[in-house]
Amino acid sequence: MVEPKLLREMTFFQDLSDNEIAIVAGVVNRKNFKLGDTIFKESEDGAALYIIKRGEVKACKIAPDGELFTLMIMKDGDIFGEMSFLDGRPRSATIVAVSDLDTFVIDKKDFETLVDGHPRIIYKLLKNIVFTIHSIVRGMNSRYIEMINYMWGRRR
Repeated sequence: MVEPKLLREMTFFQDLSDNEIAIVAGVVNRKNFKLGDTIFKESEDGAALYIIKRGEVKACKIAPDGELFTLMIMKDGDIFGEMSFLDGRPRSATIVAVSDLDTFVIDKKDFETLVDGHPRIIYKLLKNIVFTIHSIVRGMNSRYIEMINYMWGRRR
C-alpha cells in the first residue's frame, strides 16, 4: 500500500476522485530499481503493471544474435507491463532501467479484487491503459508510414 497523496501526483490516476485514489492505494505497491537492473525479460510470465514515478526504462527485443534492440524509452508517468497485465500472456519485451527507478506496481490479482466492488475505478484505470496502448500503436503506424515513404517514395 502507498500513500494516496503520492498517487494523486501521477497522471495515470488523475481521473480518480480522492475516495477512489484511497481505494486504489490499497492495491498499489512501490518498487525501486537501480540503473542497469532488468525489471523483467521478454517471454517471462508476468501479471503486474508498472507506473514510473521517477526514472527511465527502455523496452527491448532480443535480436537473433542475443543483443538487446531498444524499441522505446519510457519516463516519469509512463506505464509498462500493460500487455501481460491485460492478456495474461508472456512478456513481449525486456524492460531495463536506464536510470535509478521508482515505480508503483499493481499486481493483477490485487487489481481484480476491485472489479466487483468498484467497477467505475476499474473502468477509469482500463481507459488509461487503453489510451497508452493506443498512443503506442499510433506512433508505430506513423513510423511505419515514414519508413515506407523513405523506401518507396511518396508516390505509393
